[in-house]
Amino acid sequence: MSYKIVFLFSLFDAKSCLSSPFSSIPTTTKLFDPNRFLNLQKVFVQVRVEAAAFNPLDYKISSKNTRQFSGMTRPGEVTKVSAGETKFKVGDRVTFICTSNFSEGVGNGERGAFQQYALADVRITAKIPATADYDSASSFPVAGNTAGGALYGQLKFTDPWFGGESAYKGEKIVILGGSSSVGSYTLQFAVLSGLEVITTSSPAHFDYLKSLGATLVIDRSAPDAAAQILAAAGGPVKYVVDAISLTSTQLLGVEILQPKGKLVLVLPLDPTARTAAEAKGITKLGTYGATGFYFNERFWDALGDYFERGVIKFNKSTVLPGGLHSWEEGFDLHRQGKVSGTKIVMRPQETQ
Repeated sequence: MSYKIVFLFSLFDAKSCLSSPFSSIPTTTKLFDPNRFLNLQKVFVQVRVEAAAFNPLDYKISSKNTRQFSGMTRPGEVTKVSAGETKFKVGDRVTFICTSNFSEGVGNGERGAFQQYALADVRITAKIPATADYDSASSFPVAGNTAGGALYGQLKFTDPWFGGESAYKGEKIVILGGSSSVGSYTLQFAVLSGLEVITTSSPAHFDYLKSLGATLVIDRSAPDAAAQILAAAGGPVKYVVDAISLTSTQLLGVEILQPKGKLVLVLPLDPTARTAAEAKGITKLGTYGATGFYFNERFWDALGDYFERGVIKFNKSTVLPGGLHSWEEGFDLHRQGKVSGTKIVMRPQETQ
């Protein structure tokens, strides 16, 4: 069986580009009703996708039978804007999060990342500096939005763009999995807010995380990791963001939290951890799911300044060759647990 891909070339009409070189690429979009699309034009701009990053969620929600999926995070150049658009103009370099459009099937239709042209919702799109490379910028949308949602949506820290920069000096937070994409962005925003960050990772990433502002990095596999964290923090902590959220990290988070502390997870709460958390009266907070994409539009409006100032730096990236044909390799790397301290990226424009 051969598969096809549909590309979006115009903000006002859809053209299918179906040719044999793309036969190994699974369907990521369907043709859509242009009249329905025209009704959405006021909140969308068209972008030429220069890099498409893989998120663990991508392979988890993909359908092995239909090969339908389309990615959730991508940067590129604005190629068309709708009438009355004021935030962005043609030629702007942007990074943006993919919004769900499940009427198109498993994938996200014309809004998916795994294609050469896509639609960006201006409410969750940010400008990036001319000096930023697209590959690294692709690491931000989902991970960065999740990080912001954890700190300013769930934990209710004062937004940096509303006077919250450096507002929490002297307060501590523990971030489990600091070298993950979510973890490293949570670390950077926490530092921006003035928090003292204790984080965990493998030793290979210690220096990198310290360069981002971590006060202390602890070996995630150390048998006494909990004791080290408690010693560094001077006792149980009030806030933990678990950027990994496996059973082991959730239990670690519960162990180091003070009674009635707050635990933010990126995956659902494990039953074993739930029992332990309830025994300590810990508040369990989730920063996952499509509703979290829109946690704060002002967050996205403020990002361009943070990127320009260098207070938020893009994560490291690893580019797979072959353009969109590398989708399966990217999925396999995540499925096999071979991704550490980097964001796996493919470049749609290099597809042959």
